[in-house]
Amino acid sequence: MNRARRRQQLEMLIGLLGFFTVVVFVAAAAGIVRGNPGVTPSLVLLGCAAALALAVRAWRRAR
Repeated sequence: MNRARRRQQLEMLIGLLGFFTVVVFVAAAAGIVRGNPGVTPSLVLLGCAAALALAVRAWRRAR
């Protein structure tokens, strides 16, 4: 696969993961502020953050 194409695909993935990570963060923070913290939103946020970190790492390697 072409390097430029792979970088563009990773950039799209990073954008999507970044958006959903922010959405999940807001949902988890809202639950904490409302006094209803849960394990599930925290674990989903952890998974999104880990996936985002792996995508950024792959994007840096694709240079």
